[in-house]
Amino acid sequence: MTDDTHGLAGLAAPFCSLTPDQIDAFARYRDLLIEWNGRFNLTAVTDPAQIDRRLFLDALRMVEPLRAVARPRTEGQPIRMVDIGTGAGFPGIALKIALPDLDVTLVEATGKKVQFLEAVIAGLSLDGIVAMHARAEEIGVLPRYRGAFDLVTARGVSSLAALFEMAAPLLRIGGVGLFPKGLDLDEELTVGRRAARMVGIGVEASDLIPDSETRLVVTRKTAETPPQYPRRPGMPAREPLGALVKPAARPATRHSGR
Repeated sequence: MTDDTHGLAGLAAPFCSLTPDQIDAFARYRDLLIEWNGRFNLTAVTDPAQIDRRLFLDALRMVEPLRAVARPRTEGQPIRMVDIGTGAGFPGIALKIALPDLDVTLVEATGKKVQFLEAVIAGLSLDGIVAMHARAEEIGVLPRYRGAFDLVTARGVSSLAALFEMAAPLLRIGGVGLFPKGLDLDEELTVGRRAARMVGIGVEASDLIPDSETRLVVTRKTAETPPQYPRRPGMPAREPLGALVKPAARPATRHSGR
């Protein structure tokens, strides 16, 4: 374990407290990320210190907001979380390391990335976490997963409008969505709010995470998602709900000649 990784505990201190075992788990996760990144592209962030700061720390900044808003379906049961388009496991695996009681489902459409996720889960001996080779639009129509989760997350996957359509069917009534986004969010959020109303969720906050350049969009499911959502894979991104539709061109007016 390197001094850089030991430094993660200090970096994360304002957001959460990490035990030595958790710091060691992050070190092994980082080593696996660097090793597998040599085989195929998992992330553009390859410097060990930057992995700590830009990948691990970004996820750990979500710990306190998660604790504040997410509640299990039944008291005493773990929070069931689904991470859409998790890629190399962010924020899902990082949150699982920090909050071991989470029950986590990682959803990823790229097979090689799923192989990596399974290697991390096995290498870190993580329980209560699975990786699925699927798309959110596919599992969102299955009774087993529809309305099954207390919490949904996604990092850098798509626009808010598309995310809301993919996420809402997976949440139970009262379930929470946590979506980290960049600072320039106002236009995307305007369209996203319209989409949210269509799929049964409300936007509760979009505040800046302290000491970051990330705004965390917080949503809560308030009504059942209509059965036509999510649409088939790819459509939420290509034709986002709530997007402004240009008015049809008015036909030219005929003038009688004189």
